[in-house]
Amino acid sequence: MNFIHIGFLAAGAAAMTLPLWIHLLLRQRATSMNIGSIRFVKQVVQRTRNRQRIRRWLLLALRALAVFLLGMLFARPFLPSTPVDGRTREVALLIDRSASMTATHEDGTTTMQRAVKRAQEYVESLGEQTVVHVGLFDSAGVQPVSLDELKSVSVSSLGTRFDDAFDWASDVLAESDRSDRSLFLLSDLQRQGTRNANLKSFPPDVPVRIEDPAPAVSQNVAIESVYASQAEIRLGVPVVVQIQVVNHGAFPAIDAKVNLNLEGPAGAINIDRPLSMTAGERQTIQIDLPIDKEGIYQGRARLDREDPMMWDNERPIAFMARPPDRLLLIDGDAGEKAWENETYFVEAALRLQTAVGVGPARTFEVQRMVWDRGRGFPDLTGYRLIVMANIGRFDQRDATRLKSFVASGGNVILFAGERSTKAVYDRFLESGVLGTTTIGSAMDTFARVVDFDASHPALTPFSDPQHGDLRSLAASRLVPLESIDPACDVLMRSRKWPLLVSHQLGDGRCVLVTTSADRSWNDWPRNRLFVPLVRQLAAWMTGQLDARQNVVAKTIDRPNQTPGIERADNTLIVRSIDPQESQIGRFSVEQFREAVGLPEQSLVTAESDRREQLAPEGALRPDEKWPLLVWTLIGVLACELILASRVHE
Repeated sequence: MNFIHIGFLAAGAAAMTLPLWIHLLLRQRATSMNIGSIRFVKQVVQRTRNRQRIRRWLLLALRALAVFLLGMLFARPFLPSTPVDGRTREVALLIDRSASMTATHEDGTTTMQRAVKRAQEYVESLGEQTVVHVGLFDSAGVQPVSLDELKSVSVSSLGTRFDDAFDWASDVLAESDRSDRSLFLLSDLQRQGTRNANLKSFPPDVPVRIEDPAPAVSQNVAIESVYASQAEIRLGVPVVVQIQVVNHGAFPAIDAKVNLNLEGPAGAINIDRPLSMTAGERQTIQIDLPIDKEGIYQGRARLDREDPMMWDNERPIAFMARPPDRLLLIDGDAGEKAWENETYFVEAALRLQTAVGVGPARTFEVQRMVWDRGRGFPDLTGYRLIVMANIGRFDQRDATRLKSFVASGGNVILFAGERSTKAVYDRFLESGVLGTTTIGSAMDTFARVVDFDASHPALTPFSDPQHGDLRSLAASRLVPLESIDPACDVLMRSRKWPLLVSHQLGDGRCVLVTTSADRSWNDWPRNRLFVPLVRQLAAWMTGQLDARQNVVAKTIDRPNQTPGIERADNTLIVRSIDPQESQIGRFSVEQFREAVGLPEQSLVTAESDRREQLAPEGALRPDEKWPLLVWTLIGVLACELILASRVHE
């Protein structure tokens, strides 16, 4: 048995002597007197005196016991269910190390520091023979650490995820053969961390103690994202960076400031913008940059405002500023009206200002020329792609220039057409851009797409039927491929004939479309898939769909990663913390139990244990034995009252 206030026990033991002193000081002293022959009376008095003496000593003992019990009652004895040395106890200790645990208290300590200190205090109270398993958890899982490593743990840059943490604790405790197993969770109980968490299967006989060491956060303004929404260098069009800021707090943010600092080929750029936001508002700040030089620009956006969660006041940014990809459309059959041009539908698709691929929007700068009005190719310097449609002539000089263009990294798309005779195709093939492929004369047929390379970067979006099925495209006329170079890739085909063929030559590539670019040979321009197909092909051939971009933005997904910009080979990787960690919405312990489905009986035990550990001095412990003492004291006082009435009769 242990005592909360053992000093009262000593005081009670000392107070037990008070009834003895009172008994001795107040005992009756009789005076002897001879009154005659009282032999029989003496015998009766002697017997009565003996009984009274026994009763008085019993009364003294009861009174002394009552005083001692009163002292024990103030000493507050308790009987812990687990031995003090912890030989029957095994504990799993989970500490949340997500980014939100950097929230600071008024004294400057972080939530993580408070959590570690509380964990150390808890471990010290368990007993030397207690088995303790410590796990640090975030959205990447649980990292077991030793008790010695606990003092040096740090916060990661990841989000919160409770289901993996509880699974780890359940597995660890399931292997234990000890009778007293429990779980201690230290977390700020962020609402977003309970997504997809279902803990109904957690053992109900394992008590779960939950503590939230985080400060009460009512204000947090965060930079949610920063990115270049327009990174192309165009005449009269500025490069644009957008900074998204959100006020998660319950109060407005007045007279704050957002700063964008960049370094790049155009020199240092430092721009400030004022910021005022209402509670719960989300605001996008657009900054036009004076950039006219191509290259990589990198830096950070920073919010000049103090709040308990400072880590989300800054985010890195990097982007590649470059001119748009230049495309040359060669129209072999120009009409009197714009919509009668052979390249009308292709040009309309390529001139759209819609982003292709990932990252900042990259579009195409399209220049059109009528083939019959010129004397071959113009100066091809700076062009990334040439689209040729229904050309009616092609000489040796054109073939030589085309081969040189493709071999040096240029790209070509050739659409068939009525004006392109077999002689034109043969001269085109002499350039070698399609290898040993041979093309026959145009023929009428019905060629519906029956198969396409869904793994190809340009055609991957069409692998999902919800985005559109390329099998709905059909052609009524085409030029057959009599033979195909083994190095060629057939990207689309009908039951009998290839419809789209690709071949690489040097650093460039040539794509042959065996049907026309307009509606004369097919229904493709009428189909809603024509525009995305043309743009995907152009983006792939100009490198906009390359898996390795110059700059790649990623959300941190590993514990050892930190926010910032790092270089991997020729790529800059911009790593940022998940913006959902900036949210200040939290659960109470009871709300957390309901949100994740934690068995109620486990949390009830944990709550009583929580009151035991966190109660201020003088508060009630669940394992105190004072009710038993009270009833014992009442019984002793009742016996004393009855016996006292008999003694004084």
